[in-house]
Amino acid sequence: MSVKLREKKLSKGGISFYLDIYKNGKRSYETLDIKIYPRDPTQQKKEKREIAKLARNNKEIDLISNGYDYLPSHNKKIKFSDYAEAYLDNYTKKDKAMVDATVKQFKSFSDNVSLKLHAIDKKLLLGYKEYLETKAGLSGETPHNYFARLKKIFNDAYEHNIIPINPAVGIKFSKRSKGDTLKKQVLTTSELELLYKSDCNYPELKKGFLFACGTGLGLAEILNLRWSNVKNGVLDCNRAKTGNRINFKLQEHLIKMIGKPKEGNELIFHLVNEKGEPLTNNGANFRLGSWMKKLEIDKDITFYCARHTFAVQLLLHGANLKAVSELMGHSDIRSTMKYLNYIGELKNKAIDNLPKMNYES
Repeated sequence: MSVKLREKKLSKGGISFYLDIYKNGKRSYETLDIKIYPRDPTQQKKEKREIAKLARNNKEIDLISNGYDYLPSHNKKIKFSDYAEAYLDNYTKKDKAMVDATVKQFKSFSDNVSLKLHAIDKKLLLGYKEYLETKAGLSGETPHNYFARLKKIFNDAYEHNIIPINPAVGIKFSKRSKGDTLKKQVLTTSELELLYKSDCNYPELKKGFLFACGTGLGLAEILNLRWSNVKNGVLDCNRAKTGNRINFKLQEHLIKMIGKPKEGNELIFHLVNEKGEPLTNNGANFRLGSWMKKLEIDKDITFYCARHTFAVQLLLHGANLKAVSELMGHSDIRSTMKYLNYIGELKNKAIDNLPKMNYES
């Protein structure tokens, strides 16, 4: 580690000072607001040089006392939101939408528009990891995928010497059994029947959620579903995530539930909060949680769980894997396999629950 005082020639014969800092194989520079001009008195020139030397000595002491994790003063001013925005502007890979999504999730989690990039530590990121897994309304591999995209931003900041330590290093997601995860995210037929019959403090949310359970639509599609998307009892729309087309006949009870058709461009569901704003994932999931608690359904039910429930119901009632994949709007049939595995576990459990018999010859 070294801190050297350097001079830079200015126009008209003047000089300015800056620090040349080398630490752990990385070099950085810090400008000192100290300049010497030819017309300065000799004594003043000498004093300015002494001040520059003192600044160099102080910087060296500062590096030593702070465990060598040096951060140039201008980097301390960089906000996470500004750096993430610049990163996205220059990002060209296919997963850009997911990077943008996790940035929005992290901003919502941190709830601090002025959060400095260098102030984000491992403790905060571990909290964000838990938030993605338990509170963000995400499921499957999505929490892991979101966190992996956020790590890209911190990797980039570290590689470009914007931060001295990468707080995302060493944070990993443990692999969970997909079957175990789905157990807490799928509503059974009897639970669905209970939801249909029970009162909800948010009637429009009840209607939208049950419609999603019968169609596999996500909250984004429900919020934007218009009467022009339902014609002659047929649902025709596109998945918000993939753009894949959804087109199939609706069950009679779903048509009856949404009521008499209205103008084509009018929204079918009006899911808004107390301020009249569209419900967010968190807002919808909070209200669903209250409803589930009231009915004593001890499961981690979010709005996205309606998709899981729809897929499992299809398989339980005889649909083949290809049909389920198409009805779900999956781009790859492998995304549907986890539901088939879950059904397999249900069958094994059913066999295990059969009464035990003792054979005697």
